Amino acid sequence: MNLANVDLKLLVVFDAMIVEGSVSRAAERLGMSQPALSNALNRLRLLLNDRLFLRTADGMRPTPRALEIAGPVQAAMRQIEEALEPTTFESGDPDWTFSLAVSDHASVVLLPLLIEHIGRVAPRVSLQIQSRPNEELPALLDSSEIDLAVGVIPNLPRRFKHMPLFEDKYLCMMRQGHPLAGRPITLGEFLAADQLAVKPGMSDVSRADRFLAQAGLKRRVATTVHQFLAAPAIVSRSDLIVLVFEKMAPIFDPSRFYFCPVPVPNMQVSATAVWSDVHTDLPAHKWLRRQLAQVARQLAEETGAEGLALSAAG
Repeated sequence: MNLANVDLKLLVVFDAMIVEGSVSRAAERLGMSQPALSNALNRLRLLLNDRLFLRTADGMRPTPRALEIAGPVQAAMRQIEEALEPTTFESGDPDWTFSLAVSDHASVVLLPLLIEHIGRVAPRVSLQIQSRPNEELPALLDSSEIDLAVGVIPNLPRRFKHMPLFEDKYLCMMRQGHPLAGRPITLGEFLAADQLAVKPGMSDVSRADRFLAQAGLKRRVATTVHQFLAAPAIVSRSDLIVLVFEKMAPIFDPSRFYFCPVPVPNMQVSATAVWSDVHTDLPAHKWLRRQLAQVARQLAEETGAEGLALSAAG
């Protein structure tokens, strides 16, 4: 196919349709009317001799041909966008907005420090924070819908870059007055106790239960929730135990909750910042990663832990 005969705007429309799965949302994303986007989509269908998207009850479903070309087209679009980005970055420019997907854990532990830091060194830079499950992150990073993902994010494809930010470990949390409160608990007591499991994503097993399974153990899960915000209220009114991260403990009222170590070794996690390789050399992205690394070092100093943050310049 001769690229001189291809209107590149059609590929922008294709990219938006892959991301949104809806004519109306894709049109809104691109600032187009729905009829204009539908017309562009029809032109692309003629060009590629394929229907590309089929209308279903769940939205516009891509055809096998659309799925086949989606990755290369989206990668090409991101490279064009990066090539046209400014070669310099000024943190005082009010037009700079960074979008981050931040886990509940990192939102409590690291995000307050980051927002405080950005407000001090670059008050005109804006941050858009969203919460997304880990399984959605590759698509969001590939499409540049987010600049960075921050949290405990294992098993990402090798095309993504990452830097460590902080380490944390699980603690047992229960209400003051719980029958097991006031002393360290034994492994037998831990496994026999009714527990509240927090499972933010859609996976069948929580991260804590995967750690226990690796040790050949299984706890007694009486209740499961997907929102960490619900855990303190539930635990405060029951004899359930919940596993929380040590660096999150300061946000809880010590007069209401008791904390003790989990009687299982190696219940530790590493939180990282993850980004698409195509962003690595962008001045604005380098600046953002440097701020994250600086904040992570501040967190390490405040918590007395060994700093893990690396220089983001490379």
